[in-house]
Amino acid sequence: MNVWIIEDERPLAEGLKVAFKRKGYDVETAPGLAGLKDLLESGSPEIIFLDVRLEDGDGLKALPHILQASPEAKVIVMTAFGDSALVVRAIREGAFNYLDKPFPLEAAMNMAHRASEAIGLSRKVYRMESSRAVSMIGSSSGVKKVSDFVAKVSKHRDVNVLVRGESGTGKEVVARMIHSSSGCHGEFVAINCAAIPETLLETELFGSRKGSYTGSNSDKKGLAELADGGTLFLDEIGDMPLSLQGKLLRFLDSRTIRPIGASKEIQVSLNVVCATCVDLETRISQGTFRPDLFYRISMLPLDLPPLREREEDVSELLGHFVGLYSDRLGRSPLIPSQDVEEVFSSYHWPGNVRELKNLVERLFILKEPGDQVISLKDLPQEMLDCLPSDRSEEHQDGRPLQLQVDDFERRLLEQALNGSEGNRTKAASALGLSRYALLRRLQKHGID
Repeated sequence: MNVWIIEDERPLAEGLKVAFKRKGYDVETAPGLAGLKDLLESGSPEIIFLDVRLEDGDGLKALPHILQASPEAKVIVMTAFGDSALVVRAIREGAFNYLDKPFPLEAAMNMAHRASEAIGLSRKVYRMESSRAVSMIGSSSGVKKVSDFVAKVSKHRDVNVLVRGESGTGKEVVARMIHSSSGCHGEFVAINCAAIPETLLETELFGSRKGSYTGSNSDKKGLAELADGGTLFLDEIGDMPLSLQGKLLRFLDSRTIRPIGASKEIQVSLNVVCATCVDLETRISQGTFRPDLFYRISMLPLDLPPLREREEDVSELLGHFVGLYSDRLGRSPLIPSQDVEEVFSSYHWPGNVRELKNLVERLFILKEPGDQVISLKDLPQEMLDCLPSDRSEEHQDGRPLQLQVDDFERRLLEQALNGSEGNRTKAASALGLSRYALLRRLQKHGID
């Protein structure tokens, strides 16, 4: 595993670097956003310790770029004690966990160990999932629409498909469904157009010949050629450099490729599925995406619904992911309590299906093997805090509990319960929390 430490406090960065190297990690450090950008251009991180207040800007602004370049990376944010708003923001944007400064070295080591386990589990599940038939889970009208689309498109070859939807809605799943249903004998080859530097993207996509550039010591097949007879999946197509869009357009028109340094073109036959979570029409108006390329890739368009519009599918997806991780880990299935089921049906799932899957993975990692019930105390606090508040007009004088430090939390809970004569709904209203957020904190402190 490699560990990146993005921290402008030199003693802390060097101390962590030495400690992780002793444990066998490959370690890189950078004092700010500029150094992080250089690292991302030359490599992919697995575990990152990211300070939120860096010498040259807000560390959290780099979080989306990190996860876009390395989706499996686990980012652990480091922040001053009490920065609860920053922590909530970081978790919502995809951070794995956080550390309050100052923290003991053992805490950082334990966090890295958990992140390593999570990455290993994700890779294992991904390998197993990739080897089996793929489908979109659910019985909603949105899922039925997707299934009907796949059934029609998969009967044809050399088609161009554009799948649009928010991050985590299952765009690659749809691409794999088309590939699997088509019965083709070629490979499914995926490339993230935003994750590869512009200077390397053309070579990755179309290949090169020996001696075509400095350091090119052998022929290299491009991903388009490797996908011949199968499916090429171009993820984040909206971030493809403008300089390469014309070449992609020609490839889509002719299904021919010319590797860099080659004198002859190569004919291929394959389906091309493009995916994006950005508004391509806006990119066109900004001059960063070619309109003729848009018309070509959107020959067969499909818009995926967000999970918040598939409320009836949440329980099915939960059961699917619980069964998946239970089988792979040899663990007993987890069972949600009634309160948890109500939270899941009320939550808006900004991270969509991916967020639900990651949550199930987190539960399997953190829960003790003998504890099979998912209760409110197991859910991320920021998830409960996002639910609509139960506060009524007669209880407008309570302070949000999240602003209180941990030392006062239990006393505040008890005061609220006493003031409401044990009525938990009124106590939650007085504290400005949803009832579920209050119940989780009561469970945390063992208050009946």
